Amino acid sequence: MVPCEVVLPWGLRVALLMLATQTAGVVMDESLDEYGGWMVGRPQPYFADMQTNFTLISGNTAYLPCRVHLLGDRQVTWMRRRDLHILTVGLVTYTADDRFQVFHTPQTDDWTLQIQSSQARDSGAYTCQVNSDPKIFIHMYLKVTDKKYFDSQLFKMSESGYDKGYGTHIIGEPERYLQEGSSLSLVCVVSHARKAPTAILWYHNNRVLDYDSPRGGISLQVEKSSQQTSSRLLLSAVTEVDTGNFTCVPVNAPSATVVIHIDQHEPGAAVHHQEVGNAAPTTTLATIPVLTLLLLLLLLRITRYPL
Repeated sequence: MVPCEVVLPWGLRVALLMLATQTAGVVMDESLDEYGGWMVGRPQPYFADMQTNFTLISGNTAYLPCRVHLLGDRQVTWMRRRDLHILTVGLVTYTADDRFQVFHTPQTDDWTLQIQSSQARDSGAYTCQVNSDPKIFIHMYLKVTDKKYFDSQLFKMSESGYDKGYGTHIIGEPERYLQEGSSLSLVCVVSHARKAPTAILWYHNNRVLDYDSPRGGISLQVEKSSQQTSSRLLLSAVTEVDTGNFTCVPVNAPSATVVIHIDQHEPGAAVHHQEVGNAAPTTTLATIPVLTLLLLLLLLRITRYPL
C-alpha cells in the first residue's frame, strides 16, 4: 500500500495519529514532509517476549533467538556488541568465521543466530536489530563456560526445564503457521550432563517419522557433541495432511512438541493467523483508512460550511 500524503493543521494531525494508533493497537511509522504534510506508513515491528540469558559448555552449539512480529520487508541484523561486528543481515552471513549462521523458516517470526563449536571468547552480548524507523534492537547475553563448572551446576537446574540432567527443546515458536507447498524445518536440541541419548525420534500425531515413512520427502540430520545433541527434521512440500503435533522424543530424556498449521489460502492469511493472540491484532488495521476518511470528510464540511 503506497503511503498517502495529506496537508492538515497540526492539531488535527496529532488527533488523527492518536486515533490511528489507538484503534490499531500498534505503533505506526509517521513523518512530516517539507511542507508540513503528515504521512502515515506501515505498522512498526516489535519483539516478542524472549529469554535473553544463555549458558552452555564450550564446544557446543549456541542458539540465540530473535522473534520479530510485523517485520514486513524489513531486515533483521545480528551484531556482536563488543566490537560492533555485523554477523548476519537477513539470511546472508557477513563474517569470515563460518561458525556463525542465522536460521529462519519462511512464514515464521524467528531469526535464530547459531554459533557452532562455541568458545569462551564467544561470551558476551549479541544484538538483534531491525532496520525500521526508528530502529529497534534487543540484546542477547551468552556465557560459554567450561565443563567442570557446568557439571557442578547442571543438576541444580530442574526449575529451568532440566530433568535428571537432560533438557529438550525445539527451537522457535510452539505453534506455527506455514503456507501449503513450503518446507518445514524443525531443530530439536537435547542438553545432557554426560551420556547422550541413544536415539532421537520424531513423531507426527503419534506416528513415527523416518526415511521409510509413506509420506516421503523427509530428511533427518543429527549433530552430536559431548554435552548436546541436535536433530533436524526437514519436510518438503507440506500439505494439509502435515497439520498437527510434531514431537521430538529422545530416548531416556524429556520430549518436546510443536503444533504446525498448514494454510491453503493466500500467504497473507498465514501471517494473519500467526498474529492472533498477540498484542497487535492485524485485522483492526483495515478500519484505519475508513475512520481517517470519515474524519477528513467532516473537516471539509466544517471548512466549507462553518457553524
